[in-house]
Amino acid sequence: MLINIKKEQAMMAAHRVIVFLSLIIITGGCQMSDGPLPALKPSINQQQLHKQAKAVVDEALESNEPALRCHGLECLPLLGNDLDAPPKVRRNLHDPLVAVRFAAAMAAGDMKVYTAKSMLERMLRDESPTVQMAAAYALEKMGDDRFPKWYDRVLASDEAQLCSQASMILGKLGETPNRQDSRQKLWAVLKKYDQAVSVKLQAAEALARLGDETILKSLLGYANSGFADDRILAISGLSQFDDQIAFSMLSVLAEDPQIEVRLAAIGAQGQRAADPHRLLVREHINYSDPDDNLATARVRGLAILALGKIAEKKDLSLLTNAMQDDSDYIRITAARAALKYLYQVNAETRNANSM
Repeated sequence: MLINIKKEQAMMAAHRVIVFLSLIIITGGCQMSDGPLPALKPSINQQQLHKQAKAVVDEALESNEPALRCHGLECLPLLGNDLDAPPKVRRNLHDPLVAVRFAAAMAAGDMKVYTAKSMLERMLRDESPTVQMAAAYALEKMGDDRFPKWYDRVLASDEAQLCSQASMILGKLGETPNRQDSRQKLWAVLKKYDQAVSVKLQAAEALARLGDETILKSLLGYANSGFADDRILAISGLSQFDDQIAFSMLSVLAEDPQIEVRLAAIGAQGQRAADPHRLLVREHINYSDPDDNLATARVRGLAILALGKIAEKKDLSLLTNAMQDDSDYIRITAARAALKYLYQVNAETRNANSM
């Protein structure tokens, strides 16, 4: 089965999902905090942090604002074995908005919500190609092998947003017995004449996720782009490599003149980030630009996301305070960062126990 590509204005304006970087673009209309964060609370344990993050995610899922529901859905797979999560995913598969249905279907795949399979089958015939792709992704994650060529027509198309999403999905699907040619397809996307830079960056990140070391040279080139957003997206690919060359470039970008790039690069360094860079992240948790609320939210959001990747125990109170912010977007960003932190801690514990 091939996806029928439609030029839909609503679809093209839909939520642009780029999974790894977690770059949350804060739209206008969000309420900004008028003052500094409250004084830090006493130390908080992991169970309390998880409980607070879950409450914020649940709040976002009940929001009337579609972008918040999308962010909430993106957080659900990070909650672990939460018995309350699958019903929340299934409910959002029926959402009237394309962006929310897409996010719900991706979450269903990441969480392997088998009880949603019948709904996902129907979504293969959704009016939106982006929802069709997400539904196929979810079913394939649950073992369905019908989709080896499902994304080919989109990957060869001139629809930049759809092609970016398809590239991202191929990276997330990984290399399996059913998918042995994803690298070849992604290189074809990269080499296509007059390809959009945004598509090239997403294809490069997907190749990095698949472990293709030959893409590193291209990512290093993108990291030197004159556009800050290009550099931020290149960081997503560089972070996939446990490689000294990639880490060296992240170190360079951690000194970038653009604060957003610096924060993204520091977050990508994770626990290897230097102490001065950790301090920079903490200092920008409550960043404020009195003349630009959008810049304020963007910088604070990136600082919070970076903190989730570099956090020490003493930083947990910063995350709990951010989850009580006046801004809905800051709260859900902080919840995501907290869940990322907990996921990493649990992964390290599992690895230590397996030795």
